[in-house]
Amino acid sequence: MRSGIIFRLAGNTRIGGFKSFFWDLAAENALTGWIRDSENGAELYLQGEDDQIRDFIRLLPSQVPGAFRLRSISILKRQAVIPEDEYCNSFVVLPEKEGEQVPDVKPDRKPCEKCIAESRDPAQRRFEHPFFSCRDCGPVYSSALRTPFVRQNTVLTAFPPCPECKKEQEDKSDLLHYASEGLSCPECGPRYFMLDMYGDLVMEDHVLQEGQKALKAGSIVALQSIYGGFQIFADAFDEEVISHLRRKRKLADRPLCLMARNMEVIRKICICSKEEEDLLQSDAAPVVLLQRRKDPELSLSPNIAPGCRFLAVSLPTSMPEVLFFRGTGGEENVLDLAVTCGDNPPGKAECGDVDEIFNRLMSFTDCFLCHDMKTPHPCPGSIVMLHEGRVLFIRKARGYVPEGIKLATAVNRCVGAFGCDAQASVALGIGKKILHSQSLGQMTKTTHAQILQDLFERFCSLFDRVPEIMACDMDSDTLSARLCNAYAEKHNLLLVTIQTHHAHALACMAEHHLTRALGIVMNDGSMGPDGEEWGSECLDARLDGFSRIASFKAVSKHNSRPARLFLESLAALQEEHAPESLLSRLGVDLQEYTLWRKQMSHQENLQTHSALKVINTVCAGMGIAPDFATYPMHCMTLLEDYVSKYPQGVEIPSHIKNAFTFRMQEENGIMVLDWTGTILNLSKFQTISEEEKPFFARAFYDAFSCGIIAMSIHARERTSVNDLVLSGSLFLNSILLSTVHHQLEANGFRVYLHQQSACDESCVPIGQAYAAGLTAR
Repeated sequence: MRSGIIFRLAGNTRIGGFKSFFWDLAAENALTGWIRDSENGAELYLQGEDDQIRDFIRLLPSQVPGAFRLRSISILKRQAVIPEDEYCNSFVVLPEKEGEQVPDVKPDRKPCEKCIAESRDPAQRRFEHPFFSCRDCGPVYSSALRTPFVRQNTVLTAFPPCPECKKEQEDKSDLLHYASEGLSCPECGPRYFMLDMYGDLVMEDHVLQEGQKALKAGSIVALQSIYGGFQIFADAFDEEVISHLRRKRKLADRPLCLMARNMEVIRKICICSKEEEDLLQSDAAPVVLLQRRKDPELSLSPNIAPGCRFLAVSLPTSMPEVLFFRGTGGEENVLDLAVTCGDNPPGKAECGDVDEIFNRLMSFTDCFLCHDMKTPHPCPGSIVMLHEGRVLFIRKARGYVPEGIKLATAVNRCVGAFGCDAQASVALGIGKKILHSQSLGQMTKTTHAQILQDLFERFCSLFDRVPEIMACDMDSDTLSARLCNAYAEKHNLLLVTIQTHHAHALACMAEHHLTRALGIVMNDGSMGPDGEEWGSECLDARLDGFSRIASFKAVSKHNSRPARLFLESLAALQEEHAPESLLSRLGVDLQEYTLWRKQMSHQENLQTHSALKVINTVCAGMGIAPDFATYPMHCMTLLEDYVSKYPQGVEIPSHIKNAFTFRMQEENGIMVLDWTGTILNLSKFQTISEEEKPFFARAFYDAFSCGIIAMSIHARERTSVNDLVLSGSLFLNSILLSTVHHQLEANGFRVYLHQQSACDESCVPIGQAYAAGLTAR
C-alpha cells in the first residue's frame, strides 16, 4: 500500500548540498515526494511503500554526512493511503524563496606575497609550511566540499585548527590571518612525506627541499598537488631525463610545460610583453603560451616543445611549488626552471584515485612527494595566450572555474549538462548564469563516466541546486549521453539532446547573448544526426535547432598517419600510382605503399568531414607532417610554426599559390567544399624545399580561410543572418583565427569569438545548458 509521511529534519539544514543529498538518496530508493526549507529546519515528504519508507529512515543516520549534523527526525503528518490522483511522479526540491542568491564559489588563487613572506621567515610558526593561506589567496574551489566556504566545509575539516591558529583566525586586529578558512601550521595542518620509487617511506625533515635536490640530481619527481592529482617535474636542461619522461609517459612529441621560479627566469627564454607578465603574475596564475627567444640566455633542451613556436610557461601556483623551487640555504640552492606535466595519460580523463595514480607513476618516477590531504577532483592549471590584446583560453580550469557565463535572459528552469566525451565537462544553468567546470579530458571507459557524474553531483552540492532538465550530446552511443540518460531517468527529469557542433556554436552565442547566428565550427569531428562524422560545419544556429548549410567534402578517417591519408585521397581520385618523388616527401617506401594499396582495396570506406583530417592530409602533401600524428593538433602545430616563418611582405609565388584550390558544389541541399584539387596539385610537385615550405604553409592558410569565407557568404545569402560565431579546436590556432576573423569582418560579418570559455569541446555543456534552459518548458 502506498503511503506518505512528512518529516521534520533538525540540524545544519541550510548548508550547501543538504537538499541535493536527499534528492539523490530518495531517487536511489525509488521514493517520491519533496523537500523544502522550513523555519525550524527542513521538511521532507516521502511517498512509497511502508517498508521502503521504514528502511529509508532506519538507514538514514548512517548515510547522512556528518557536516549536516542531523539531530532529530520527527513525524509531522502521516497519510496511510494516498489516492492515485495524488501520486508524486518523482522526488523534487521545492522552489527556493524568490530572489535567493546562488552560493558564490570563488576560483582558486595563487599564494599572496604576504603569505609567501611568512613561509620564508624563520621566526614565524609557519616557516616552510606549505598548507596555509589567508582569506585573499589559496585554494577555494578545489578545496570546497560544500557551501558556505568555512573550514568544516573544506578538505581541511580533517585537520581541526590548533589553539594558536584558532586564536589568529578570530583576532580582528590580525589583518593577515583574521577570518582565514585555510589557516594551519605544522602542529595542526597536513604534512608532506617522501616515498621512493618502490613506495617505501624516506625519512626526511625537509621533504620539498629534498625533492628539489633529487630533481637536480637527475630524478623525475612527482609532487602531489593541493589542487588534486600529481604534478611531474624533471630537469629542463637534462636531455636524457626529458627523453626518458617522454618515453614512459607516452608523450612522443606533445609540447611539455615549463615552470619558472620568477619572471626574471622567464624573460631569459621567452619574449614577454607587459600584458603577458600581468597574466603570469595574476591571481589565477595560468600557464601562458609565450614566443621563444631566438637567442635565449638559458640553453634549454630542444625536446621540450619540438616543432612549436611557443613555450608554455607558468610561475609556481601554490605554496608547495613556491617552497619546492625556493630550496634551502640561500640563492645558490634555488631551482630556476623545471619541465612539468600532469599525471593523467595524454588527453584522457583525470583520475581522482591517488592509489591508482601512484601505481601508474611508479614505472618511471624516482621520488614521490605526497601529502595526507584529500582533494575532491583534480583541477589542472589553466592554459591561455594573449591574442590581439584579449585572453584566449586554450584550457579553462584552475583560477577561472567555476566563474559563470552571464546570460541576458534567465533560464526557465535549472538545467544540468553533461557535455560530450571529448574534453568532458559539466555545467549548471541557474537563473542568469551558466556555471561550468574544468575539463576532465577524453572519456574512453565507464570509470571515466563515473568521475563525470561525481563532478556534476559536486556542482549540485556546491551551488545548492538540483536540475529540473538534463541536456546531453545527441549521439546516444557516447558515454556522456548514456550517463546523462540514466541520470535523467533515475530522477524522472526531462532530457534534451543537442548535436555537438550546434552546442559549440551555442556556447559562443551564450557569451554574446545571441539567439540566432551563423556558426563556423572546425574540429576533429563528432557524430552528426545523419550517422556521418561531422567536423567542418557552417550552421544556421538557433536556440531551438539548426540547419546545416555547408561542410567540407568527406575524407578517409581510417588512419592517424597523415601520409596514408594523403595517399588514400589520391587513390580516390583514380590516380593509379604515386610517383617516387611524392613517396620520398611523404616518408613512405615502395614496399609499404604497395601494402597500403592492397589494404585500401579491401577496407570499409569510413569517412569523416573533420577539418583537422583535411589539414593533416595537406600537411603530408607539403612534406611537413610527422610519420604519426601523436596528438590531435600535432600537424596543426607544425603548420603554424612554418606559417610563422613566412617573410611578411614577400609575395607567394604563383605556382605555389595556385596549387591550393577548392571547389564548391551542392549535394543533398548542403554546399560541399572539396579540397581534392589541392591534393592532386601537391602530388605533382617533384620537390618542396625547406625554404619553400613557409610559402606553402601561408598559401594553405589563405586558401583555408577563403574556403571558410565562401561557406559563410553562401550561408548569409541563404539566411540573411550577418552575426557569425567561430568555434572548434582549430581556432585555438592564433594565426588561423586572426586570418579568418579579419577576412570575415572585411566581408561585412559581425564576428564573435569565445572570450569566457575555450573553443574546444569543453565548451559543449555551456551550449547545451543555454539551449535547454531557454527552450525546454
